Formats: sequence, structure tokens, C-alpha cells
Amino acid sequence: MNATVNKKTSSKKYEFTCDMQCVDGHLLYRIRALKDFADVKKGDLGGYIEKQSNLSHKGDCWVYDHARVFQNARVFGNAKVKGYFVDVYGNAHVSNAVVIEGNAKIYDNACVTNYAHISDDSVICGDAHVGGNAKISDGAYICDESRVFDDAVICGALVSGDSYIHSAASLTEDDQIDSEAIPRFGSKDDYYRHEYYDDYGYDDDCDYNSEDANQAA
Repeated sequence: MNATVNKKTSSKKYEFTCDMQCVDGHLLYRIRALKDFADVKKGDLGGYIEKQSNLSHKGDCWVYDHARVFQNARVFGNAKVKGYFVDVYGNAHVSNAVVIEGNAKIYDNACVTNYAHISDDSVICGDAHVGGNAKISDGAYICDESRVFDDAVICGALVSGDSYIHSAASLTEDDQIDSEAIPRFGSKDDYYRHEYYDDYGYDDDCDYNSEDANQAA
């Protein structure tokens, strides 16, 4: 009589390699894909993360090239963090179909979600939230409790305080928007203060919160 053996398929999509970096006292490990998904092939090398809670094994999210995700930062959903000088750290969350590239920095408690695209030396920090189809580029600086959503385009501008930029608003490097600013763009509906927009990604990937690099093969 032949016994049937059910082999449990691993749900992990990457492993840690021996290629390491030390960043501000944090030891980061380069990752390698264990299976094909999205545009990633089995055996592809990715970027660097500190622990498995930095990058979900669910969805098609990935850290590419030499990008780095560390401390308590989390990348999940189908988000892509790519490039050679891209850092996501602190308690930052990057989710859904976000693309982070081009020397961008996401840190503190910043949250980037939906289909937002962050590039070109831009910084998202503090408690800022960026989502929708927002495009942030050209060294833009989004900080404090700012909210940028919908189809807003921020190119090189400073957005601070508790500013709320949305709809089809467009800002350039000459614009500095904060809580006391008088909007010089779009309609009045494009600028609100003391507004909270909660349409951002939620992380249901709790399975790996306690795993770290030391548990990797």
C-alpha cells in the first residue's frame, strides 16, 4: 500500500544571503527570491532588509537593486522599492501598488499607499501620508502631518504642517505650503487644513512580525 505524503509548500518568497551591510548600527541582509512572482524570478537578488517583518512574504511587494528597508519599516501589498540610494526606515509603511525609486527617502511614521509614485531625491517623513495617484518628485519634501492624495503632483515643493493637498493640485519647487499658507493653486477644494484622510493600506501580514534575519536559512 502506497502512503500519500502531503508536503507543505513554503509560503516564503525570499531568503537572506550572506551579503550584508551595516547602516547606523543595523545589520542588513541582501535578499534572494525563492520563487517567481510579478517581475521577479526565482534566484533574483533584491535589495537589503534588516528582518523579515520589513518585507511581507505575501503579495508581489519587493525590494530591488540596492534599496534598503530597516528598523521597523514595513513594505507590503504589491509595493516596489527600487534603486541604489533608496531608504525606507523608522516606522514607515509602504503598501498597495506604490513605487519608491530615484534616491527617495521614506522614514519616521510616514505612510505611502495606493498608487503613489515617489522619486528623484524626494523625502516623505514625520507623520505624512501620501496616497491615491499622487506623484512626488524633484526633491519634494513632505513632512509633519501633511496629507497628499488623489492626482496631486508635487515637484520639488515643500509641504509641511497639517496641509491637505488633493484633487488635481500641482506644486513646483517655488511653492512652500504649510498650515498657515494661502493656496496659490487649483480650487479651494484642493487645499484643506485639519483634515484626516484614512484611505491607506492596512497590513494583515502579522505572521512574520517576530521573524528576523537570524531565523533565515
